[in-house]
Amino acid sequence: MNIAAIWHQAKSEYAYAYDQETIHVLLRTAHHDWDTVHLVYGDPFDWIKNTSGQVVWHHMMVNMSKRYQTNVFDYYFIAIKPQDLRVKYTFILTKGNDRYFFGASGCYQIAEKDEPFGLYDLSEYFNYPFIHQEDDSHAPSWVHDRIWYQIFPDRFNRTKDHPLSWGKLPLSNQELYGGDLNGIIEKLPYIKDMGFNGIYLNPIFESTSAHRYNTKDYYKIDPILGTTDDFKRLLDEAHARHIKIMIDGVFNHAGYDHPWFLDVVEKGEKSPYKDCFYIDKYPINNVKFDKQGKPMRTHWKRPNFKTFAYSAHMPKWNTANLMTQDHLLGAIAFWTKLGVDAWRLDVSNEISHQFLRKIMETTRAINPEIYILGENMDNAMPWLLGDQMDAVMNYDMTRHVWKYLEHRISLVDFKDRIKDYLAKMPKHILSVMYNLVGTHDQIRIKRRLKDDVRRVKQAFIWMFSSAGQPSIYYGDEIGMTGEHDPDNRRCMVWDEQAWDIDFQSFIKRLITMRQTYTCLHDPDYDFLDGHVLAYRKKDDASELLIILNQDLKTNFQVSSNLHGSYVDLLTGRNMEIHDTIALESYDALMLKRS
Repeated sequence: MNIAAIWHQAKSEYAYAYDQETIHVLLRTAHHDWDTVHLVYGDPFDWIKNTSGQVVWHHMMVNMSKRYQTNVFDYYFIAIKPQDLRVKYTFILTKGNDRYFFGASGCYQIAEKDEPFGLYDLSEYFNYPFIHQEDDSHAPSWVHDRIWYQIFPDRFNRTKDHPLSWGKLPLSNQELYGGDLNGIIEKLPYIKDMGFNGIYLNPIFESTSAHRYNTKDYYKIDPILGTTDDFKRLLDEAHARHIKIMIDGVFNHAGYDHPWFLDVVEKGEKSPYKDCFYIDKYPINNVKFDKQGKPMRTHWKRPNFKTFAYSAHMPKWNTANLMTQDHLLGAIAFWTKLGVDAWRLDVSNEISHQFLRKIMETTRAINPEIYILGENMDNAMPWLLGDQMDAVMNYDMTRHVWKYLEHRISLVDFKDRIKDYLAKMPKHILSVMYNLVGTHDQIRIKRRLKDDVRRVKQAFIWMFSSAGQPSIYYGDEIGMTGEHDPDNRRCMVWDEQAWDIDFQSFIKRLITMRQTYTCLHDPDYDFLDGHVLAYRKKDDASELLIILNQDLKTNFQVSSNLHGSYVDLLTGRNMEIHDTIALESYDALMLKRS
């Protein structure tokens, strides 16, 4: 046995409060190492007399299920409901006649003559001291049914004359095409008809760029987009259609032309705002400017102040400073009171944990049903403990999907990565993650997959059959393509003659299926063996068989328990499945028994 492979940590993704009375417990071991794993648990203060009059600890011993298996690890799982919301617990692992005790101090073999539970020495046990409701995740219930539509405001739709031709290529991040809030309002019927019930807006506050991630004024809608009244009308019109609005908050850094930073540039150490930023040396005179007088992003020369990346036009806020806190939290409170439903926090992993807690405290005091989403590009568990953010953009899953669909990893590797991700992602957080296959920061999914619509459909099928909230980047639903930014931020195509109508209909069908079949929300994938990506999604209400072929034309062998009559929900075609399914290259099936 590989003792070193055994792993558990209390109060982490391996032991967390799933709800107000349930604790999920996970144990990792080496693959195929143990015959059984049992959890021994009980209240640390619950001691009773046995029939011999001896005082013993009142406990239970229950079998843990092997929920996930990779080629390296097994993950054992169980949900328990401690009567008094606290628990001490340990693990008993068996292999043949050998028994091992794994607790807070490590793992050791249990001699046959020994009391199996450390002679009731609870100091050797893991501890979950108490389930505190206020420490739990409090993502609003409305989030579970959201299907988000992401809009890059400057490039979505405009209602005023503008000197630049809409749809001009190539384009740059310095070009403003005049998309506005009234243009979004004008297209709300289209968004509603597609089936979206959430809109995520890239930054809308005053700025000097098309992307607006260099904020000049946090209290003002960019005049090119409109006014505060226009934004309030967008909120009201969206809410009337039962569409939630999430806005982008850029609180890690400001724009170079934010009045406070310009004051530091001008006055140096005499500026009252100097401690609102991270200034390395004075004067701030080593910044290069372009022909329009805007500070340039450089990698070869560091500015004399901390920035996002090495972008001189994005000075980093010092959020430990009270003036900074009052300024930013005041803006957050203002827009929350106006009626926004959710905040997406840009580069949230670079913001201090303390300030993230203040953001959650500020917003929840105004609206307990607000949703806080972060942009963490990798493992985000330290940020998802219930006190900072509800969820993050789910790059942790998406990067595996990209690599598999791009033929950069094998099917075996892909399934192992997904199982490992599922094992270590708390289920209540998994259900509110923001799933994606593309954003304003990534190559368009169509271009990523070589403009092959068959492959793009597979990406969206995977996302729509995964726990969490599906999202679509504007234009992906009609077949738009593009390289990395700025090319992925092309103007939305409103000429329906240029749309991929078949693909648009496909997206609408996926949205309808997501709303119809609850099994698509289930966290697990029941993967089938074989050379094709095939898995079942099932719950008490529904069951679907999904097959995504990444190979050339092939036959997929199915087990006898899957034989029968099916309908493909993507095409309406009826199918009889016996021993094999004939698949064309990049075929995709979503099958329901008929």
